[in-house]
Amino acid sequence: MSQPQLPFSSEPTRAISAFTGVATFALLAALLYLGAGILVPLVLAILLAFALAPLVTWFGKRLHVPDPVAVVFAVMLALTALGGFAFLAGTQVIKLAEELPGYRQTISSKVSGLQEQFGSNSILDRINSTIAGVGDQLDGAEAPRPGAPLPVTISNEIGPVGILSSVLGSIIGPVATVAIVAVFLVFLLMGRADLQERFIRLVSAGRYSKANLAIADASYRVGRYLLIQLAVNTVYGIIFGLGLWLIGVPSAILWGLLIILFRYIPFVGAMIIATIPLLLAFAVDPGWNMFLMSLGLFLVLDLTTANVIEPRLYGSSTGVSAIAILLSAMFWATLWGPVGLILATPMTVCLVVIGRHLPQFRFLETLLGSEPVLSPPERLYQRMLRGNTEDAIETTEDYIETHDTRAYLDNVMMPALRMASNELAHGAEALPQRRMLVASFEAVVDEISNVDWPEHSPILLVGGRTEIDECVATILGLHLAEEGLSSRVLPPVAVRQEAIGRLDLEGVKLIVLVFAGADIRTHARYVSRRIGRMAPGLRVVVVALHELSLGETVEGLHVEAIYRSVEEAVDGVAARWRNSEGGTASGHAPSQPFAGAGRGDDALGRAIQAVADSFDIPVAAINLLQDERHMEEEEAFRLTSLVAETGQPLVIHSETPHPLVGENGYLLTNGIDLYAAVPLVLADGSCVGALALMDYEPRSFGPEDIARLEASASELVETFSKATTHSS
Repeated sequence: MSQPQLPFSSEPTRAISAFTGVATFALLAALLYLGAGILVPLVLAILLAFALAPLVTWFGKRLHVPDPVAVVFAVMLALTALGGFAFLAGTQVIKLAEELPGYRQTISSKVSGLQEQFGSNSILDRINSTIAGVGDQLDGAEAPRPGAPLPVTISNEIGPVGILSSVLGSIIGPVATVAIVAVFLVFLLMGRADLQERFIRLVSAGRYSKANLAIADASYRVGRYLLIQLAVNTVYGIIFGLGLWLIGVPSAILWGLLIILFRYIPFVGAMIIATIPLLLAFAVDPGWNMFLMSLGLFLVLDLTTANVIEPRLYGSSTGVSAIAILLSAMFWATLWGPVGLILATPMTVCLVVIGRHLPQFRFLETLLGSEPVLSPPERLYQRMLRGNTEDAIETTEDYIETHDTRAYLDNVMMPALRMASNELAHGAEALPQRRMLVASFEAVVDEISNVDWPEHSPILLVGGRTEIDECVATILGLHLAEEGLSSRVLPPVAVRQEAIGRLDLEGVKLIVLVFAGADIRTHARYVSRRIGRMAPGLRVVVVALHELSLGETVEGLHVEAIYRSVEEAVDGVAARWRNSEGGTASGHAPSQPFAGAGRGDDALGRAIQAVADSFDIPVAAINLLQDERHMEEEEAFRLTSLVAETGQPLVIHSETPHPLVGENGYLLTNGIDLYAAVPLVLADGSCVGALALMDYEPRSFGPEDIARLEASASELVETFSKATTHSS
């Protein structure tokens, strides 16, 4: 049947979506620009609220001050600090203005010296003439030069009212902004709980825990950034101002104060202010010592702070990448001017936090965050796809430095190969990328391992269908080498129809077919049948890693065992090899009693299900003491250990907790109302685990039921502890 044609293409939909996104961004930018008069004081108040909220809380908890009083007190402290800063800076500016005319002669002499040394040029001449013109203005009116036109002055007396209006006009703007910020700040701090609830209601979409985490994270990161930045800037300003004072630069206190403020501007703030005292040092000192010492002070202080102190103090507290801070500073400066530069980093931190915790804004964290957007396996996969072997090896070495080689192979390389199997397993167009990936894989393996692959080995590892399967087989071989087992890895072409007849099986005792993809049945059955005809008695096992191959059974594939992970394959192959007396094919001994513990559709699994059906109970299981998966479930493993230690049946009803068990987390979490278990005792008298029944409904379980369960356990031991078990 032909597929119905879609009524429309997805391309126009994507175009409309992109247009909608661009239009929304443009509208928001326009609103931010036009509403700067209201939004700037509000944003300043919000950021100050982040910084002052811990102080208000401290006043309330430690000093037992009522919340309104604590808020007013905290705001008054902030305003006092700001007023003191402005007063001190203003007095320094006035003092500097009075001293500037005296530096004209020094600058002119120094520029003239540069003209004599490097020759006269237009730039130096222009500088010298500008200095002379400024000096004339500062010195007042002088006699006109001969032939110069007479200046005409229009005088208009300004009365006291005009002077007052001019002064008020120059200061009313900043004062009004400070007043608005202070009012906003007071109301934000007093109503912070109510505003938080409203914000949660607005953005949570029912996920209150996520919204609470976002607010707490934003408060912590922004508050910590502002306070640490204030501390760093204050120390920086004190050292810078003190250094300039010792060097002799005029108004050193002013430059120390201004650099505290301007360092909130990312990257260039300190440089902007440092330029002015450097020019003054050039103007004041007839020589070059003051200028060079001031320059050295700034470079040492700024480089040390930016590259040593701040990374240690901030760490990942902001969570914003450097390029995001730079772009954010440009964006907010364009919208809101110099204030936008100061607000850029805190606002970007808030956006990243929102993106981290609220799914609908996840793109913000991807665009602006400092955390890697790709996991280690994804980064490795991406580099191997491009054939960037050097970066792949560097990534590998970085991971191994903090972990180990086995953890790298299991947690980074194997997931990367699974991704490759899902994307590149089929199609001729994927062949070039697959070969490039395999070449990078081989280079990485050669770099991190020193395994000598033998020309002949009794254990043969074969990639099932593609080169990616061969890579997985190589990882399996590396793990077997750690277990002291030698193996040989062959490519998939070795077991294809045109080549399998020439396969050298002399001395081979075990063949392991490795499949990372989903389509394994046809190929695995073909290989197992051909191997069975070529070398009867040769064991064949399969490693099937794809989740879509979970339904495959040993009977369906005509193999001896199926392993679902590399770790399971390593344990299974090693156990089979050691239990076969050095690799002879004399038997099919299991890797351990009840290998696989009945997980899957094998003979043991069907037998366990038959036990459950005979009791009309939904769940029956064999729990082994040596099963690592069972050991990870601590509460469940505690029940099995109790059965093994006492050697007695254990029956637990939810209504009457057992005195030796009490409240068991495994039973409570899974809603199990009946747990009945008996020990699994081998012929040598050792207990390897327990046969357990579990029901989700209350029911009686008397002595007759216990006797029947013990008989079932004995039958399972007799049937499966010695016979070959097909692990799944």
